[in-house]
Amino acid sequence: MSYEMVVGLEVHAQLQTRAKVFAPEAVTFGERPNRFVSVVSLGYPGTLPVLNKACVEAVVRLGLALNCEIAQEFYFSRKNYFYPDLPKGYQITQEAAPIAKNGYIDIRLSDGTKKRVGIERLQLEEDTGKSLHDQDPFDTLLDFNRAGIGLVEIVSRPDMCTPEEAMAYLTAIRKLVRFLGICDGNMEEGSLRCDANISVRPVGSSEFGVRVEIKNLNSISALGKALAYEFERQVRLISEGGQVLRETRTWDGRQTVPLREKETADDYRYFPEPDLPPVRLEREELQRLRQSLPELPEGLFDRMLERYGLSADDALLLTEDRPYAEYFLALVSLGASPKAAASWINGPVRAYLNAAAIPMEAFPLLPEKLYTLIALVEQRQVSLTAAREEIFPELVRRPQADPAEIAREKDLLLLQDEAQIDQWIQEVLAENPDKVETYRKGKAGLLGFFVGQVVRRAGGKADPREVQRRLLEKLS
Repeated sequence: MSYEMVVGLEVHAQLQTRAKVFAPEAVTFGERPNRFVSVVSLGYPGTLPVLNKACVEAVVRLGLALNCEIAQEFYFSRKNYFYPDLPKGYQITQEAAPIAKNGYIDIRLSDGTKKRVGIERLQLEEDTGKSLHDQDPFDTLLDFNRAGIGLVEIVSRPDMCTPEEAMAYLTAIRKLVRFLGICDGNMEEGSLRCDANISVRPVGSSEFGVRVEIKNLNSISALGKALAYEFERQVRLISEGGQVLRETRTWDGRQTVPLREKETADDYRYFPEPDLPPVRLEREELQRLRQSLPELPEGLFDRMLERYGLSADDALLLTEDRPYAEYFLALVSLGASPKAAASWINGPVRAYLNAAAIPMEAFPLLPEKLYTLIALVEQRQVSLTAAREEIFPELVRRPQADPAEIAREKDLLLLQDEAQIDQWIQEVLAENPDKVETYRKGKAGLLGFFVGQVVRRAGGKADPREVQRRLLEKLS
């Protein structure tokens, strides 16, 4: 019997706000343990939570971007369970009345096709602390800096049927929260985390199988590998006459292993949070948040393909993060050709950022400066090689400098004397009559030889593209 997998994902995105969701301390990462905690986030008796408006706004903007219905009124619930890194013994979350529900996102698969995945709900909640298992040889240590940081939980519908679809969905969600500026999407640091719910059923069946949850997948590749393994495990178990248990498992890099039996809603004893009143969202506020949305990555991707004629690979890289897309649009608005702008951003700019280990937001060159350099190449005043290898590195060291002045300082301006270039071409062709004849008989690869000879005679001052164009005229 053939089986298919059914997958739904729960993605937790840590909100990039200045303060935690119900407590006043700062949101940080990598600081000394237990430095950014307060009596509120630690759950001291007599303390009261205060809702951070910025967290609500972030979730509403995400809900709008995911085509969700936004609740006019919502409230918070207590989810009761004991775990060492949960200092209060309960988590403030949302259960019966989430901020947003019934949305969708269109994901793009590797063959270019699109698939719509439903979004069941978005809920705002607080994060737990962090257990440190490798800092002490005998004990697990607890760092509560993360406790109380705002999280948005994005619960999909079980609309995915392959690891590829699940990976494409998680990629799309990560890209979206980055575009909106509500989460940095860094799975290695834990600011974006994913739990996968997977079951199997016979192909053609409409009934769901027994669902298994795989917790805390910390990369997109880990998600794909864990789903593939778990699918094979469940199919093998059923084929051998066994029974899939409803349980929570974890991925150890090679296989899924059991953690515990899966809890139910009754186990958590949900009830309305008594210390927080219901929240009402005014229509004017909702409209303001709707108008604050940037152009979203999927629509921008389509525009880059259709309007600007970019390749899918270039468009995909440019829509990874909003600053890349904005820089590209700024270059194009200044007059750069879309393909040249994409080539520079996805080539030298990205290489520089990776080497310097800085984000695009910290790139030192204003778009106007890079456009000036691109224009020098397009006007054939400097070669592309010189621009990328000589002028660009100097320009990022001296962001206020004029690219043309750097070209003059380094003696990189190209020769503009067309008569001289034609003379060198004639000399090269006259000195190599056998190669000219071979070229004309069909060995087109010799064109590069002729270009190299002319550029060498020019001392590197002739534009290879112009030399090639003129050579083609002479050889035709």
